[in-house]
Amino acid sequence: MRTALMAAALALGAVMPAAAHASVVITGIDDDPGYLKGDLMVYTPAGFQGTDPGMSRFRFTGTENGKAVEFLTYCVAALTALDTGTFERANISVLLGDTTRQQQLLTLLTHSDLLLGKETDLLARKTISAATQLAVWEIMEEHGGSYDTTSGQFYTMGGNSDDARALANSYLTQITTGGWTAVAGHKLQLLFSKDRQSQVFLSAVPEPASWATMIGGFALVGGMLRRRRSAAYRLA
Repeated sequence: MRTALMAAALALGAVMPAAAHASVVITGIDDDPGYLKGDLMVYTPAGFQGTDPGMSRFRFTGTENGKAVEFLTYCVAALTALDTGTFERANISVLLGDTTRQQQLLTLLTHSDLLLGKETDLLARKTISAATQLAVWEIMEEHGGSYDTTSGQFYTMGGNSDDARALANSYLTQITTGGWTAVAGHKLQLLFSKDRQSQVFLSAVPEPASWATMIGGFALVGGMLRRRRSAAYRLA
């Protein structure tokens, strides 16, 4: 059976050329649901201080392989400028090699997605979104001890985002104590750029039934090709 599936997959590759790799061209960026701001962003290892940091989920729009695409994203490169341009799809491991933190990030984004989906109040949605962004930065950048969005190697202060910082800390506690686990059916991907702000987003993982259907299709194509070969041998 395994041999047949491999043959079918190879046969599919022969009759259906693989799509050429293409970059994602982002032409539009919107905050969704909207920014909350701080007065200061601090990253002590680099001696960095930035004023008026904004925290929100983003809606990136553009094209990929000539088709319109849209991504709901969070920044994973806080010290780099936000801009449109050309990005590459990549695995989160490009920027975050620690598998424990990868799982924490996946847990955070899957639960935040559920919370945003249930909330209708705009200020509450902004607070959830800002808290998620702050927690993403903590997971990505804080290596000096426990997660805390108000102190450590990476933190923000001031502005109208105190509630978001407190909420982000509660999310991080849920994640690190096992109160939350990742919601199944998702994986992390990046819109990666070396010179502009890279973004992380959730991508759906095919359900087992979908994989079964696809594998069944491979087997069917393989069987058809074998029958065609047998018929050709008989004619010869």
